[in-house]
Amino acid sequence: MGKADKSRKKDVKKKNGRLTTSRPPNAAEKAANNALRESKVLPVVKNLSSTSPKERAEAVSAINNLLQDATCRQLLLRERVVQKLMEEMLNDSSQEVIVYAWGALRNISVDEGYDQSIFMYRKNILAPVASALQKISSTLTSLRTNPGSLSSTEKKILWLYTENVIGLIASLSETSEDVAEAIVNLDILPLLMEILNEPSEKLESLHETIAQCLYALTEESDDFVEAIVSNGDYVSLLLKLRDQSTPSLKSLYTCASLHNISLALKGTDVATDHEISDLNIVSILTDFLRSTPNPPPTDDDQKSLIFKQLDLEILASIATEATDGPSDGAAGADADGDIDLMNEGADGDDDEKDIPLAAAPDELDESVRADMEMVVGDESNQDSTDSTEGTVIHYLITTTGPVLLSLIKSSSGSSSSLRIHIRALSVLNNIAWTVDATLTEGDSALWQRWQKLSHDIWHTCVTPVLAANTADVELAEAVTGLAWAISKSVKGGFDVSQGEHRAFVSLYHAANTDELRTKCVGVLGCLGLAQGRVGVNQEIGVFLMTLVAAGASTPTNPLVEALNAIFDIYADAEFDYDEPVFVKNAFLGHLSKAISGVRSAIKKIDKNKFPEDRLRADDALLNLQRFIKYKKKERES
Repeated sequence: MGKADKSRKKDVKKKNGRLTTSRPPNAAEKAANNALRESKVLPVVKNLSSTSPKERAEAVSAINNLLQDATCRQLLLRERVVQKLMEEMLNDSSQEVIVYAWGALRNISVDEGYDQSIFMYRKNILAPVASALQKISSTLTSLRTNPGSLSSTEKKILWLYTENVIGLIASLSETSEDVAEAIVNLDILPLLMEILNEPSEKLESLHETIAQCLYALTEESDDFVEAIVSNGDYVSLLLKLRDQSTPSLKSLYTCASLHNISLALKGTDVATDHEISDLNIVSILTDFLRSTPNPPPTDDDQKSLIFKQLDLEILASIATEATDGPSDGAAGADADGDIDLMNEGADGDDDEKDIPLAAAPDELDESVRADMEMVVGDESNQDSTDSTEGTVIHYLITTTGPVLLSLIKSSSGSSSSLRIHIRALSVLNNIAWTVDATLTEGDSALWQRWQKLSHDIWHTCVTPVLAANTADVELAEAVTGLAWAISKSVKGGFDVSQGEHRAFVSLYHAANTDELRTKCVGVLGCLGLAQGRVGVNQEIGVFLMTLVAAGASTPTNPLVEALNAIFDIYADAEFDYDEPVFVKNAFLGHLSKAISGVRSAIKKIDKNKFPEDRLRADDALLNLQRFIKYKKKERES
């Protein structure tokens, strides 16, 4: 039998396939694998060629069971089981064998991901898929004409056959856009909607698989989305399923499909006309989170785990829609446009010429003002967004955020709980970046709600993990990314009395990826903005200056982030820490001396391989020179 697909991680490129260990098996493992191959794998593979339909069916059924074990699955793949299933079992004279064969292929595609899925596609799996779909459609037509044409057993076989075929299609759809488009070209939509509209409770598992297939195809294919919205009956069915009060994977996948459709139709009248909006989805998803048990399900309760993970995945995507937000790499601190991407010097080849550090007296004030606006941005042009009632961001802050915090607080120590915890952090992270890009700091009710929520997030999600000094890299990265986002949204105004800033400095030095190092610098750059704590600013400032002074010895992304942080923190001589920290520690002189090292570090970035990183680094160098010019003249004016 086939299985439901695991929820996808959108931040992982499907084309990379699954990660496998490079460690070869030791002698004991080899012996155990050989014994397993001889005792279990080879006998069932051999029985695939049996003359007895019963033995062949038993063999394929046994293969489905063996596929659940990763070691057995790899042993079966080495015996070319995929080819045997595709070339022989799908054409078997026994319907039972065919049904089980489709289930096995579905399981392999789900568990092995890209590599085996693309292998099936290149071996023309869509040809038998097309034949199977035609067979299903013809049988359903006959069944409608003559409801008694199939016995109850035959109907069960039909629905299982249909579920396995569509389950494989759903998994294959995630391989690439090309594969998804090829599947869409099979004109699968009418059949999916026809079955989904069947009211029988006995078809709940099949309906769930169809909803999953719709989710996969709406994510990958705009043509598929267009085909849905062009048919009012299809849209009405999806909206009806969306509004079902009982949480289920079917309704959850339906919400995910509608979210994908809303993204594809964003800014068009079509979405409005059909009431296809994230605002109508986010409340349902939040209610689903409330209704599922806390603490999160045990490791054995896979269906509940998938449900909650998918729910959080959709919420995370919805939370990004007011802004693109930062990339998972170095970008993030410039999400609101703080750094003006100038054409001058962007190429990087002519950056040996420093910008002159003097200006004519009558041009000085305007020149200095213009330079600093280029470096730290002009926030006066941000639009006011006080009228947020009835918006997605309003609901995310006032309702979804507190539910997520409750979910995190109830987290246990199981691996499944940790996965849910990290997914919830991801949603909060995206909410925070959206707030930073869309809300204006002020006295609006929503801003006050965010202030409270962000401080709750800091105390609930950030401080405890820092205090625990977690060894979990994924958790550390998630918490640090969240800390950066919320700190930026409130300009670092969090309590650091427990030494949180020092913990991020330590985490930077312990980090084994530039991504985590960059996030640490991003957090510290925001925490350094808060006035009224000169000592904290001194510690952060010295750390940032150390990174800059090290030049090419500092990885480029953290180096660029450190520069941008310095520009923001010390942008104004009126800040209470500028004189005791920036001036008395001679930061200006250190920055002037660092130009050469920074330039050398930036030149190491291949502009052809990493154009965005190079552009951002070139801008940082350009702004460094402007910043030095500004700070030299600032106290003279």
